[in-house]
Amino acid sequence: MITLAAHRVGGVIVGWAKDIDVSALKTPPWEREELAQWLDHPDQWDVLIWQRMDRAVRSMADMANLGRFAKQHRKRLIFASGPGGDMLELDFGSAMSELIMLILAFAAQLEGQTIVERNQGAAARLQSLGRWAGGPVPYGFQPVRKTFPDGNEGWWLGEHTETADIRRVAIARTIAHKSYSSTTDWLNDSGAVTPANHRARLAGRDEDPVSQWSATVVRSMMLSGINRGHLVTREGTTIRKGDGSPVLQGDALINDETARRLKEAAEELAVEVLSAPRRRDAHELLGVLVCHHCEGNMHTGVRTMPDETRAEVFRCNRDSHGKGIPKPTVTKATTLAWVHAEFVSRFGFMRRTQLVRTAGVDHRPEIAELKENLTELGERLPTMRGAAADVVAGQMNGIAARLAELEQLPVIPPQVQEIELDTTWGDAFVAATDEGKRRIMLDLSIRVTVGPPTGWRRPVGERLAMTINRSHPEQDALDDVAYQESL
Repeated sequence: MITLAAHRVGGVIVGWAKDIDVSALKTPPWEREELAQWLDHPDQWDVLIWQRMDRAVRSMADMANLGRFAKQHRKRLIFASGPGGDMLELDFGSAMSELIMLILAFAAQLEGQTIVERNQGAAARLQSLGRWAGGPVPYGFQPVRKTFPDGNEGWWLGEHTETADIRRVAIARTIAHKSYSSTTDWLNDSGAVTPANHRARLAGRDEDPVSQWSATVVRSMMLSGINRGHLVTREGTTIRKGDGSPVLQGDALINDETARRLKEAAEELAVEVLSAPRRRDAHELLGVLVCHHCEGNMHTGVRTMPDETRAEVFRCNRDSHGKGIPKPTVTKATTLAWVHAEFVSRFGFMRRTQLVRTAGVDHRPEIAELKENLTELGERLPTMRGAAADVVAGQMNGIAARLAELEQLPVIPPQVQEIELDTTWGDAFVAATDEGKRRIMLDLSIRVTVGPPTGWRRPVGERLAMTINRSHPEQDALDDVAYQESL
């Protein structure tokens, strides 16, 4: 149709703009990759032909801008199929043509909004029936045809073996308290297909060779109800039926117990991020080695020794030392050797213990979520009329009934049991990495204090003192659990 229109006006086609999968309703002409190249170089063409107006714009504002551009650069805009099916050319030298242009643009905009509303209604209908309504395919899934209990066939998100296994491993790492950043690095280093390339494979498109995982994507995957096959909003909230139960759109990749453990681990990771921001000066004894005067962490540095050699040191950098109170400095290598040897000597023979936790039953998170949904529906109800109001009222009644049922169920706290292991703290310490050794000492609340400087010839061991704030951290944890259960 475009080629025939070009012949009718006696023109020669000099190029095409093929912006595939770009909606005129959402994307102005200057934001479409191929079309923008021609609009930015108006000296390379005289006439711009579209098949129909809705291929050009679906907005009165976009049409006004396009008309202003054509009038300024003296360009002809032609629609191969205008009203009635015949070719339409807009002459921007006439006020009447500009009015017709805006009227047609208004009609295109109204039609576009109608299509959006129709699609939203169709999606809502499919979702209410438990069907997948389309859109970006979540990682770990693939669209499959399924026969539903009502006897009708529709789309469903089935498990995609390769990516589902990757997603489950990422979940297992999170439950093991691996940070989102470390999981992101693991995914990139292992060459795991990214969500974008997973969708490209399913659609039969070329993959992006530079696509990478990000910690933000990993975090959103871990927090999403999609892991259990739930239908979720763009904000990640699970959509629920009238009785408060979640609407399903796909297979569950994990069971409820794993989901509970994942939620707890994600909450703990969030607390750790807030309470312990990243540090660029982290070292092997950060949080363990402190100054005797200000009790602040010692930091690494480099010092020139009396024999003109340079050595790494731990030093206090705080400004809280008063006049005449020197800041202590100790050599790094000798300090590390003393701390490691002192730990093994004093605590290496002690048997390690481990806390084993048995899951409890706690519906309070679901109760809180249902209350939020009930509040949201209550705010929407006064603005609705007719059938829509009846549907919302029915949902509120169903949620209220489910809420009343859950509130009657008791909260059974998790049980914690202390088990003595076959290994000692010395075994674990010797086998651990530098970061592992630091973590063990932090878990045992061990502190090493650096005394005041009295000259470099004094043995470093005479300036260091190792103390422990509590002799049995596991027992403290058990006591805390018992206290919480007594409330």
